[in-house]
Amino acid sequence: MKKITLLVCILMAMFVNAQDDATTSDKLTFAKGTQLINGSITLNIGNSDVEGTTQTQESKNFGFSISPSYAYAISEDFFLGLGLGYGYNSRENELNGVTDSETKASSYNIFPYVRYYKGIGKKLAFYIQGEARYSYTNFEFNGVDGSTSNRFFIGVRPGITWMLNKNLGLETSIGALGYTTDKVENETTGTDVKTNNINFSLNSSNLLFGLSYYF
Repeated sequence: MKKITLLVCILMAMFVNAQDDATTSDKLTFAKGTQLINGSITLNIGNSDVEGTTQTQESKNFGFSISPSYAYAISEDFFLGLGLGYGYNSRENELNGVTDSETKASSYNIFPYVRYYKGIGKKLAFYIQGEARYSYTNFEFNGVDGSTSNRFFIGVRPGITWMLNKNLGLETSIGALGYTTDKVENETTGTDVKTNNINFSLNSSNLLFGLSYYF
């Protein structure tokens, strides 16, 4: 909910900016040869408690991710890029103050992409990004490797870039449309589970914010 509220505020500010720009014919464009460095960092920390008459349960959650990328404009407003990412999540469950279980997940991903911009103001542009993303995730349960996931996604993401100055831009995107295939191997049981899905999502779990530097 907080992410959605923040997105609405940003979009309102962008809309006002675009209305101011509408009095001129200038639209934001990126010349051929423009280079783009983008980075996003997320951090999630949370606790939950359940108190009963004979016992108390507490869950502690921690997670972060970092995703840098680089792109080059091969023609006006059209970029080719490559991104890398790393994410870590942990969940610790305590029962009456004693650790009952702990789950950890580490993920790595790589994603080549193409991005096309359409200026809608002097400082504002809409973009559509097509990408192919490979992700590898390792899960641990109580310090023991439990399973691994190999996931491949191909699809598109819409977004908006708002230039804060000549070089620095704030960008946000929400949602994705694409195809995902995932193979989970359980090392404990020796079983494999494969899933294939066509996804269309506009929820906050696919809400991304980042800073971009153009030069």
